[in-house]
Amino acid sequence: MPVDTLVLDYSVILGFVQFMDVDASGSVLVTDMASSLVHLFASTGQHQATYSMDTCLPIDGYHRAWSARFANNDRVILSTMGGDMVVFDRAGNCLAAKRRLLPTTLSFCSRGDSIFVFRGVRGLGAESTSIMGVFSMDLELERKIRLELPRLFRLNINHLGIGGRNMDCFGDGPYYKYHEDMDGRSVRRRSQVTLARPEFFVQRDEDIGRTGERMASERASKLIGLYALDGDTRLSLFRNVGKQYRPDGAVGRNVYGLSIASNSRKFRSVSTVPPKFPKTAGHGYLYFLGDPVQMADGDVGNPTVIRYRFKAPEAADG
Repeated sequence: MPVDTLVLDYSVILGFVQFMDVDASGSVLVTDMASSLVHLFASTGQHQATYSMDTCLPIDGYHRAWSARFANNDRVILSTMGGDMVVFDRAGNCLAAKRRLLPTTLSFCSRGDSIFVFRGVRGLGAESTSIMGVFSMDLELERKIRLELPRLFRLNINHLGIGGRNMDCFGDGPYYKYHEDMDGRSVRRRSQVTLARPEFFVQRDEDIGRTGERMASERASKLIGLYALDGDTRLSLFRNVGKQYRPDGAVGRNVYGLSIASNSRKFRSVSTVPPKFPKTAGHGYLYFLGDPVQMADGDVGNPTVIRYRFKAPEAADG
């Protein structure tokens, strides 16, 4: 059952909700791709602030906002896929701004005073690289981390998954994912985490062709999102789940699956197939977009945000 339903202030009209983030108080940060603006809403749904990258980093044209996240010391970080990044305080004052931190920014997250930026895979075969950059809150490069390479190069070069969800930060550091994976990968390569083993997962044996997806691979699962449910619990989102797992009330042709696992073996991993996929997760809660609010004058308002609490199983994996 949902814990509550949040109605987002209609004084700001949302177009396409590209990305969402939440903080410990229940405040919600919404990236609207239609306007390339980011809006801050209180836990009550009241609109508190709007952020635009153009305020701190003006260019000819406009920035296409890709994701925005809460960070340490009440900071808000905005990023474009092209690698531009801006750090605000909550009031909307610019604290730092830089163009093209890395050639691309698939995803980023922060831990303490560090921002981790996942560039993703570049090149095929022996020339391939996969890099995560570590930046200060002033957006100065501190170091680069060379990551393990994926098994299937073309799949990961040609598919993005859920925007901004290729990595997330936890108490034991950042984790990242590739589309053929059954679980996220720790940058620290820890061996004691509880492994996710969702029953609906179907291994992908071959890479996609040069011109797109092979029909024979459509039945294979694809890991399209990685979320920090809390500092010790990761949530993985899968696409191409078999139709036999489709729950009552699921809409659309795609069936999505969730797997939840502990980074410290506190409980056995669990999986489920929800009617729709979560827009964000954090601090022990999953957040889903609901139907738009019907206004008294007949107009349609913003979508609702429905929040669910995750209750971990008691038994731990052996």
